Amino acid sequence: MLRGAIVWTPMLAADSLNAAKGRETKFSDARVQHYWDPSRILGQLLSQTLKLRASFAWDVYLVYPPYHAWEAALPPAPEFWMHQLNEDPAFFFNPPRLKRTIQAMIDREKHE
Repeated sequence: MLRGAIVWTPMLAADSLNAAKGRETKFSDARVQHYWDPSRILGQLLSQTLKLRASFAWDVYLVYPPYHAWEAALPPAPEFWMHQLNEDPAFFFNPPRLKRTIQAMIDREKHE
């Protein structure tokens, strides 16, 4: 089953818990959980996992296989990821590519 998590974090002056809650309706789906990270802790940890130049990750899209484990201090490396940062252009956000990757993962799980 496909599931998603959106972690909202304050990066711009207008970012707040209320602003994040207002945006949640745009991503309304029973399979999606929303979280608020006011201290940007997850972004700092993901920056280490993804080996980014930036001290924290935001505007990143991570794809994990079903039943991935998080058994260490840092988040596990995703099977696939993309960003909208000043980082490696090979991983720059490309919606059609992200959709193909997720669909391929779903298809693979159906056949296993």
